[in-house]
Amino acid sequence: MHTLNPKTHGSNSKTPKARLKTLPSIALLHLVRNTLPISQEQVARLLKVSSRTVARSEKFNSGPERQEQRERLARLLEIIDLGTKVYTPEGLRDFFSTPLPEFGGKTAFDMFFIGDYDAVLSAL
Repeated sequence: MHTLNPKTHGSNSKTPKARLKTLPSIALLHLVRNTLPISQEQVARLLKVSSRTVARSEKFNSGPERQEQRERLARLLEIIDLGTKVYTPEGLRDFFSTPLPEFGGKTAFDMFFIGDYDAVLSAL
């Protein structure tokens, strides 16, 4: 079902979490939106804000500033980073959108919406 990504990655002196903490909020938002890809409404659900807030953030090139929202974006990017080491982009999208037994028949997206990022990391 999922295609393994054959590319190898070199080591990096900064951990993914450390790299993510240095990115501006808008960059985190764009990385999540472009990698998954997901709609403004889905991002709003993930961040627990209105879709108008996400639209305004993108329009004025300013990401969420509340620490809780930045942490959610950083967790998503951590999962994306690991996922791109395991799957091709298509395989990763399949992984995120396919109901899996380890998620009780839910998708990885569903797990994001309920805030269970650790379950998704474990499944990768």
